[in-house]
Amino acid sequence: MIDLAKFPLLASLSEFEREAIADEFETLELQPGAMLFREGDVANGAWFVVSGRVRIKAQRVGIGAEIGPGDVLGTLSLVLDGPREASAETLSHAVVWRLGRSAFRRLVEVAPTAACRLLEGILREYAGAVRADVSPAEADADTALPVDRAMRND
Repeated sequence: MIDLAKFPLLASLSEFEREAIADEFETLELQPGAMLFREGDVANGAWFVVSGRVRIKAQRVGIGAEIGPGDVLGTLSLVLDGPREASAETLSHAVVWRLGRSAFRRLVEVAPTAACRLLEGILREYAGAVRADVSPAEADADTALPVDRAMRND
């Protein structure tokens, strides 16, 4: 079995927490051209790429990327309802682990610390992505959150 610490999202978790999460994974072995999900599908779980290559394509916004071992996609769908923003298709033979929303909810019940730490990792990744998207001009501006601005009387 692959070392779960090789997934940056799981690296900071304890061995116990990683094992609790691993107990909820569904393992899928896929051939090239297999669709993990399609843009617009109901989003209901995260996908961990163990081996192989996966193409991510968002037709609506015209972007695409390739991901591989150690990458995770669809993490917000563990807690948020809504449609998939992109499609994911295997480019090669691939092994992926799926953590469905119902499996995540089970994890919340049986290992709440592991579930909480996983969510912390997801939020940390998204916060980093948001920070990376901030332009230099925006970084020089008042950096208070919108909620903070709304609460001030200026």
